[in-house]
Amino acid sequence: MRPTHPPAAELAAQYRAHGDWRDRPIAGYLRRAATLWPDALALVDGDRRLTFADVDRQATALAAALHARGIGQDDVVSFQLPNRAEAVVLFQAIMKVGAVAHPIVPIYRGHELRFILRQARTKIVFVPGRYRDFDYPDLYRRLRDALPELREVVVVDGDADDGTSSWEALLGSAGPDPEAAVDALPEPDPDQVCLLLYTSGTTADPKGVLHSHNTLVFENFSMIDQFALNERDVIFNPSPVTHITGVNCALVLPFLLGAPVVLQDLWDPVLALRRITSNAASFAIFSTPFLTGLLAAAEASDVTAPTLRYLVCGGAAIPDDLPRRAADRLGVVTRMYGATEGPSVTAADRWDPAWVRSRTDGTPLAPTEVVVSDGSGGTAPVGVLGEVLWRGPDTCLGYLDERLNEAAFTPDGWFRSGDLARFDEHGALHIEGRIKDVVNRSGEKISVHEVENLLGEHPAVAEVAVVAGPDDRTGERACAFVVTGGERELTLQDIGAHLTAREVATQKIPESLFVVDALPYTASGKIKKFALREWLRDRGTASKSIAGMTVLHVHER
Repeated sequence: MRPTHPPAAELAAQYRAHGDWRDRPIAGYLRRAATLWPDALALVDGDRRLTFADVDRQATALAAALHARGIGQDDVVSFQLPNRAEAVVLFQAIMKVGAVAHPIVPIYRGHELRFILRQARTKIVFVPGRYRDFDYPDLYRRLRDALPELREVVVVDGDADDGTSSWEALLGSAGPDPEAAVDALPEPDPDQVCLLLYTSGTTADPKGVLHSHNTLVFENFSMIDQFALNERDVIFNPSPVTHITGVNCALVLPFLLGAPVVLQDLWDPVLALRRITSNAASFAIFSTPFLTGLLAAAEASDVTAPTLRYLVCGGAAIPDDLPRRAADRLGVVTRMYGATEGPSVTAADRWDPAWVRSRTDGTPLAPTEVVVSDGSGGTAPVGVLGEVLWRGPDTCLGYLDERLNEAAFTPDGWFRSGDLARFDEHGALHIEGRIKDVVNRSGEKISVHEVENLLGEHPAVAEVAVVAGPDDRTGERACAFVVTGGERELTLQDIGAHLTAREVATQKIPESLFVVDALPYTASGKIKKFALREWLRDRGTASKSIAGMTVLHVHER
């Protein structure tokens, strides 16, 4: 598999000349860690604890077994696994073979899987047996006829039956000398695609993002530099290993850093707090819902986490007061902005002023370049909203469907993010949402980010999303979808009074309020706003269900 939108030759030369691209494939870092620190802890998965030597030995055996199955460079190996040790071992085995790792979020079912596995031309896929009371082997048995290139389905934690293989049986086929077999394989080209990761659904159609060894290695070393990480740190990772944050923090970073990762699968904030404190975790990256739950657990149990140096938060809007409250119990909270296409674009650190860490998305992480476009080929002035464009050594190489690249990239390599933002006079970026999050009310364009932040401060509001809905008079109106806390009730008059008291302009106040039992989230913690907009568009014929979530009350003017 070759990059479909490689960076311009002069950019690639620049990244190499400056040492941003190290031209060393990912598997080399595991081998280095296993050689230098064989007995050091690398991975904690519940009661299971693996050293770097353990991970290297198991990954080598699995790589030899994959090679014996005919898996080689450019072949796609998919896995739809939860946060377990096997996912870490499998990813490293794929890197050793020089194939392409393709993580798939566990919530995907037949509709999504037929599309992405066919497009990826997957050769072998790894799945759990039963997970969250769902039978994955049965799902894949029903998919096989639609996937002619899929050779084998491997069940990681269950018995194999007709049409599947077991993890243990696959490891047993590694041969008498797995290390010699793997050492004989050609070393992957560091510019070769090693990761295919589909965006998790903030738009209706997933897009396959391509990363190379060089882009992923740079990304992880940039986190090491930004947050001054070292081998004494302990990474806590509840983010799915099938999302870019989990790929980096659980599958790559520990082996570059020489520090362990503590995995958590099903999100339970009380258990998360216990694992953070018992393992002396010092660093974590996750999205807003994780932070909200963890803080609530800490406040309810009157527990602090003194070892946490950094809680890096991103992926969803963050209420302005949340970092301040969390810092009192959990450690320094700072924002980071990025995407699957470029995981770390801007960030702040513990040395930045509190207002930069809590009220902005930080400053550009050099050498990544970031601009806010004025929409006409120029740069927007300070304070003026526009689309964020970036390019840097961790920017993806394009999409698997190369037809998407022309719209996503400028000819000179800038990625068009689709995010709406402004720079302030101090050089900090303020993400105001997606371009589609703008409400065009009678020709006036209103960003929903400010309204969501302020509504999040209302005592009855547990979660909130504001999107544009149709309006016969003004063209569009702001529609708020709210999950209330406990038994609290909320009306349109309540939120109007709350926003008016905060001196919000009248035209920004939502004119429709939908109280729902939950908001629809992607696996990575982002709200599926496209689902909310689609429901509003089709409301006359739609049911009261939004992507599986139920509308409880409707208040409108």
